[in-house]
Amino acid sequence: GKNGDGWHNKLIFGDNLQVMKSLLAMKKSGQLCNQDGSDGIRLVYIDPPFATKNEFRGSQDQKAYQDKIAGAEFLEFLRKRLVLLKDLLSNDGSIYVHLDPKKGHYVKVLMDEIFGDNCFRNEIIWFYPRGGDADKQFNRKHDSIYWYSKSTEKWTFNWEDTLIPYTAEQLARFKEKDRRGKFYWNVNPRGEKVKTYLRKSGIGEYDVWNIGINAPEIKDMGYPTAKPQKLIERIIKASSKEGDIVLDAFAGSGTACAVAEKLNRRWIGIDSGKLAIYTMQKR
Repeated sequence: GKNGDGWHNKLIFGDNLQVMKSLLAMKKSGQLCNQDGSDGIRLVYIDPPFATKNEFRGSQDQKAYQDKIAGAEFLEFLRKRLVLLKDLLSNDGSIYVHLDPKKGHYVKVLMDEIFGDNCFRNEIIWFYPRGGDADKQFNRKHDSIYWYSKSTEKWTFNWEDTLIPYTAEQLARFKEKDRRGKFYWNVNPRGEKVKTYLRKSGIGEYDVWNIGINAPEIKDMGYPTAKPQKLIERIIKASSKEGDIVLDAFAGSGTACAVAEKLNRRWIGIDSGKLAIYTMQKR
């Protein structure tokens, strides 16, 4: 997509480390701008290979990508990329890193080191209730998404876009009125008042997201590790605005780019897998 200032959305085939070095040179020369003129990428979402030592294949049994970098190698692979991603972010930019419970805590430590633990905003739990027949442990049904801001002072968070309607049960709690006639409920059942006020538009979204895996949507994409649009939409709406650049450096099936396009964001997708590029071109 071409915008008035000559911006073109970018789908790039190659090693993301090298590509990000080129993007950094673009940022330094003022060519990596959001629509409001600010430098750098407002939002990074990455869903890197989880180092499970499995080889994922597409629906036609093509090689999608080799997910075989394990342990320390995987962390070093990711560290180099996270350092560049931080440099690419705008001053009020954010990064969301999507991982499974096997590797997530290692990467959390890595991100605390690179971004600073005071830039840690949330660990989002993506809970996907589906069938499961584990009989020697609890069914594993969640991923973790780590959200860090680049700055401790300022980051984009469109709070009003994240509100969810109150349930009848929640509304019933707002029984008490203050002197101004505003309804609130005391969230501390042990006495001392901690007031939460009733708001017209709803309650702030929690950090546990119950979003099902939309099987037909995923199947149609023909890409093994595709994520549902609804999940990515929530992230893009919360941490960017129209005309902002969204980057996915492990673009895979291209869901982040497709959703960014739909929400009128600028976008850059990078992947080194031919199946990924082919899937995205089709979309």
